[in-house]
Amino acid sequence: MVNILINLLVLLAVYALIFCVYYTVCVISSSRSKKFLLKQKYNAAVNPNNMIVIIYARNNESTIVPLLEALNKQNYPKDNFQTHIILDHCTDNSSNILEFIGGAKIWRVGESAPVGKDEAVSWILEGLLSYQNVDAFVFLNADRYIDENFMASINANLQGENILVGSTDYIVRTKSLLNKIKTTYHSYINRVFDCGRSLLGLATVVDSDVFVIRKEVLDKIQCVDFKDINSELKYTTLLVRNGFIPKFCPLIKTYTSIENFQDRKPSVSFKLNLVWHCLSLLFKSNLKFGEFLMNILAPNFWFFILIYFGVFMFSYNYYFAIHYGVISFAGIMVALAFISSLFISKLGSKNIPYLMLYPLYSFLKIFFHVPVIGTIINKLTNKNNDENKESTTVDVYVTDGKNNLACKLDLISESGLVKAVFRFKKKKYSSSSQIRMVDAIKEVSDKLNEHGFRIKICQSCGYFNLKMDGSTNMVKGYCNRVVVQKESNEPLDTVLWNSCPYFVPQEVNKIIDINNFRD
Repeated sequence: MVNILINLLVLLAVYALIFCVYYTVCVISSSRSKKFLLKQKYNAAVNPNNMIVIIYARNNESTIVPLLEALNKQNYPKDNFQTHIILDHCTDNSSNILEFIGGAKIWRVGESAPVGKDEAVSWILEGLLSYQNVDAFVFLNADRYIDENFMASINANLQGENILVGSTDYIVRTKSLLNKIKTTYHSYINRVFDCGRSLLGLATVVDSDVFVIRKEVLDKIQCVDFKDINSELKYTTLLVRNGFIPKFCPLIKTYTSIENFQDRKPSVSFKLNLVWHCLSLLFKSNLKFGEFLMNILAPNFWFFILIYFGVFMFSYNYYFAIHYGVISFAGIMVALAFISSLFISKLGSKNIPYLMLYPLYSFLKIFFHVPVIGTIINKLTNKNNDENKESTTVDVYVTDGKNNLACKLDLISESGLVKAVFRFKKKKYSSSSQIRMVDAIKEVSDKLNEHGFRIKICQSCGYFNLKMDGSTNMVKGYCNRVVVQKESNEPLDTVLWNSCPYFVPQEVNKIIDINNFRD
């Protein structure tokens, strides 16, 4: 038992030392932030990209109007971008005002109830991806304000990049203590961590409120996942896994009210679950994917302090594998890096006390991010513990070329990940947890193929073609049988697990496997 505790302390010490080095490197890297200005100045005269701006609005009448007016006044050729605005069950006067202003294509969705940002954006993308001569897509939330150089900044910084994540500055009308703490901390993170990581060529978690992605990347990934912050982290993992690195750019500026402030931190349980199920991909991926998984597990202030001082006190009083001098040096290095970061971030002496108060603010919220405490709170508030788990069972057939065997296929979604479970009598095979359902079913299908069986569902059929889904699960597609047989000019809508009497073996698998993407 003692040996187990000692080994655990060693792991925690290594974890703390790695974070000390990581933090120091980010601070040093952020000191080179002038490179952003130099790149934008150097690329200011490059040929303009053709871009499509997609704005999602949900009763944002007060902000969507100035946003559209700002887009109409951009210092960027109007022929090189077009604007599409999605009005999701808007009950205000947004539609009438926008049509009066002009300059954008208006899409109305959610007649009886909001469909949500993820589904609405995915729906419109399904049509827009077929547009020719488009270089990139720009996603904005309707609560944002921009200046007249917004599109020009995107164009300049998009050179040599696949994906960009813009910055958000908060408009503070009520200068309360809490608002000052939030804005100061947000500025510090942007100017130190986000800029530092970007200059190191490392990934930033996608922010669907200000997001730029090249069309060629969307053509390969074939989806977006903007449901919530957890989904955006999962989507970023998918992008980085396949070699597409979202880069933070502080010069692509948007502004929004402090009331829209989001402490963009996915739940601890979701992050642990995501990293755990991605470990099997770690040794098959690029180094930046491994770094991104490690960054997901970066500790917050209180957790780092707890680990560091616990390990330091133990190493100081007892014999330890890592000398306390090394741990002391790491602590001094972090302290000096933090002092340096205060100058680099240019917060000003008046705002530094607000930054120091942020740990106290985070302490008041920390319990909501602890899985055990979160479970207790859910029970006390009578929340359904299974509300994040969904399961569907479908009847399927497998064939050995002669006989058809009736089987079951369980499709399970839990904690943001999915898996498929194949059942035949008392035999069962489960896929590993995946980011997309298309990959989970493919894993089951490949296993059956190894044993000489083929599952007779749309995904394995030669008539099937994948299409955009409302999330990264990728479950929808087209059946082209009626087109091939010249019974219709339009393919039929279907989903991966559907089956019919017209099944034709798919000799060449058309499904795009996220594990095989390469630039």
